Amino acid sequence: MARLRSTGWIAALFACSAAVVPAMAQSPEPPIWVVSDEDSTVYMVGTVHVMREGIEWQSTAVADALAKADEVWLEIPDLTPPDNLGGMIMRLGMAPDRPLSSLLDSDEMADLEAILEEHNVPLDGFDSMRPWFAYLQITGLMLMEAGFDPEDGIDAQIKAQADELAVPVRGFETFEEQFDMLSGMDEDVQLDVLRQTIAEYEEAKADLSVQLESWIDGDLELLEAETLEIARDLEAFYEILFVERNIGFVNGIEAILEGEGTTLVAVGLGHYVGPDSIPTLLEERGYTVERR
Repeated sequence: MARLRSTGWIAALFACSAAVVPAMAQSPEPPIWVVSDEDSTVYMVGTVHVMREGIEWQSTAVADALAKADEVWLEIPDLTPPDNLGGMIMRLGMAPDRPLSSLLDSDEMADLEAILEEHNVPLDGFDSMRPWFAYLQITGLMLMEAGFDPEDGIDAQIKAQADELAVPVRGFETFEEQFDMLSGMDEDVQLDVLRQTIAEYEEAKADLSVQLESWIDGDLELLEAETLEIARDLEAFYEILFVERNIGFVNGIEAILEGEGTTLVAVGLGHYVGPDSIPTLLEERGYTVERR
């Protein structure tokens, strides 16, 4: 999604990057943010919840931060979908009595059907989805087309490395909480996001790789611009997805700083940019945040 590609997400439902990312010509330098007090240090790094196998993203600085960490905090601690996922989808993601064809106009339905036909997905089953679940499925189609996989996501890679080092992995949220957050959005908000996802589907495929490549090179300018567009064009969605969750992440980081030791925080990349980013909120609370 051209406007939603910076979103931080549950591993299996992320909408971040759907294009083929070329091999990097130089060593990766994704940014790290650091906040500390007398007896504790928190390293913060952005994650992409789906990634194409073989993309080099981890810098020496990120590897060192993980090696120093006494614990790791992800958005959710266990990236394996819960056993009751099917029931959650039926209960929160489907609405056969209110099909998409009754909510979208004829042009929007035609565009949606064209996307589905491109991936050999029948419209009949898709029509029963609630708008929030439909937009995630559309972005998932883009990701699969380009060979992106949640199992190769950065948070999944960090968790695997932490497990190898016997570093405890904790989470700010749960899979169920994220599902409830998405499904609890007003239908008008869900429809705004779905409509924009459909309208910008082709554009997203063409330009998402540029943004991901820029982040790997340490340049956040494009991501910052996209986050500002979300804040402007999808205000209610931005409030739920970024502002409210960023406040929760910052509350959690403050609690971590009340303890001692070294912690690596790794949450969706989109939470580190924009007017309500994690670094900005920390600074507003009086902390000094260093970007490296």
